[in-house]
Amino acid sequence: MMKRREVCRWLLTIVGIVSLMACGTRHHVVPETFPFQFNDNNPHQLRGVKSYGIEPLEDRSQLSSVKRHLKHIEECRYYTIDPLTHSVPYLTPDAAKLLKDIGKGFQKSMRRHGFGEYRLIVTSVLRTKDDVRRLMKVNSNAVSNSAHCRGTTFDITYRRFNYVGGEKATPGQMKYLLGEVLERLRSKGRCCVRYETKQTCLHITVTP
Repeated sequence: MMKRREVCRWLLTIVGIVSLMACGTRHHVVPETFPFQFNDNNPHQLRGVKSYGIEPLEDRSQLSSVKRHLKHIEECRYYTIDPLTHSVPYLTPDAAKLLKDIGKGFQKSMRRHGFGEYRLIVTSVLRTKDDVRRLMKVNSNAVSNSAHCRGTTFDITYRRFNYVGGEKATPGQMKYLLGEVLERLRSKGRCCVRYETKQTCLHITVTP
């Protein structure tokens, strides 16, 4: 009887150790690489946005005339917003929902791999023509006919993430998990994505 108890105790100990090791190393399976090919350029992202985006605004004084068609983007549990110098925090309702769904999917993926809570960081939203003209003076990637002018487009940085709490992940691991989320949404036809190296962001346009 004693031997049987000792064997059971030994087996339970082994099972406990293996379980702890598995829980403690789950996040190590997340790659640091970024294999996703997000190359939807500006002409591709502009395709069709005239039918569901707003008409480009000349400057911010015209914003009040279209606010009823847009959703104000505010910091929430899924994302935070950088100080905006060349854009204003408004999106079409479909684009706003896409942004929130990306944030939800990212946090769900982080939890599944045993990481703590991080929020995405939005770096650019709706631009007026005046915003674009000013931006083109300091950013060689900026174009006059930008999808940002339609309220259908936003940028998320892949270099920085807002840490809230819990088990930390590396920037490379978070970038990979964000890429997975975007790849799934893109394959469902919900968005176009461009990977920008100079601005270290993902340029995303909703495709409802």
